[in-house]
Amino acid sequence: MCRHAQFCTIGDMGTVSQIPGERQGRSRLVAAVLVAMAACLAAAAAPAIASKARPSVFDATLEEQGQKTPEVSTDELKAMLAKGSAILFDARLPEEYAAAHIPGSLNLDEKQLGRFTQSFPDRATSIVLYSNGPFCDRARLRSEDLARLGYSKISRYQLGLPVWRVLGNTSETSLQGFRQVVRDSNAVIVDARSRAQYAAGTVPGAQPILAGEVSQAEKDRRLRYYDHNTRMIIFANDAGEARVVAEEFIRNAYSNASYFGGTYDELKRARFFTERKPSSSNLDDSTR
Repeated sequence: MCRHAQFCTIGDMGTVSQIPGERQGRSRLVAAVLVAMAACLAAAAAPAIASKARPSVFDATLEEQGQKTPEVSTDELKAMLAKGSAILFDARLPEEYAAAHIPGSLNLDEKQLGRFTQSFPDRATSIVLYSNGPFCDRARLRSEDLARLGYSKISRYQLGLPVWRVLGNTSETSLQGFRQVVRDSNAVIVDARSRAQYAAGTVPGAQPILAGEVSQAEKDRRLRYYDHNTRMIIFANDAGEARVVAEEFIRNAYSNASYFGGTYDELKRARFFTERKPSSSNLDDSTR
C-alpha cells in the first residue's frame, strides 16, 4: 500500500511541474510528498526496529519486582568472565558446587561469610552471584548479605546454573564431586583420552567417546539408552581436552554434561576407584 501511494505521488509531482506559474503550490505539494514518503518509510522500518528491540534469550533476565540487587544476563556474564571484570560466586552448598559449577566460579556458602571480608577486603570489588536458577533464593540472600557487609558492586545471575547449561554452556566438576559421583554411581563417566589409553585402564564403567564422536555414540551402544538429562562427566588427560568434549555433548542437547577440571593422573592418585581394563564389548563399541 505504501509503495503504491509513493508511486502515485511521484507521478503527481511530474504532472504539476509542467504547469507554469504555480511555484508556490508546487513547493507545498513537494513538501507534502516528502512527508508522506518519510511516513511510509518509517512505517516499513517499524517492524524491523521492533524486532531488534526484543532481547534474545541470551540477553534475558528475570527482573523480579522489588529486587535489591541488579541482574546480569547470560551474555553479560560470559563477557565478564572473558574479561575478568568480576568475581563469580556460586552460592549453593559445597557439595552442589563440587558436582558441577560454572567454570571460573568460587564457592560462597553461608558459613563462609565470616571470612569473606578478609579474603576480599575491597568493598568496591565487582561481584556476581548465582545459584540453582530462578526459584532458588541462595543468590538473592547471599547478595543481600554482602550488601550489608558494605560491598557496593553486587549483581546476580539469577537464571542460575540450570539455565546456563540449557543455553549451551558447560560446567566443571571438581575432584570431590567426581569422587561423590563415582561412589553414588549416579552419572555416566566418559573417557575422552585416546583408545590406547582407554584400553590400558580407565575408571570402571567409563564410556570411550572422543572429540567428534558424540553424534555417532548416540547411534551405537555407548549413548543409545541414555536420557538427554542424564548427568555426564567427561575426563581426559587435562581439563582443556575434557572441556572440548563436554561442550560437544552440550551442543548435542546433553545439557547435564560437565568436565573434570583436572587430569586422569589426579583421579588415580586420589585412590577412590580401582583402575580397570574395559571389557571386550566396550572396546568393540568404541571402534565401530
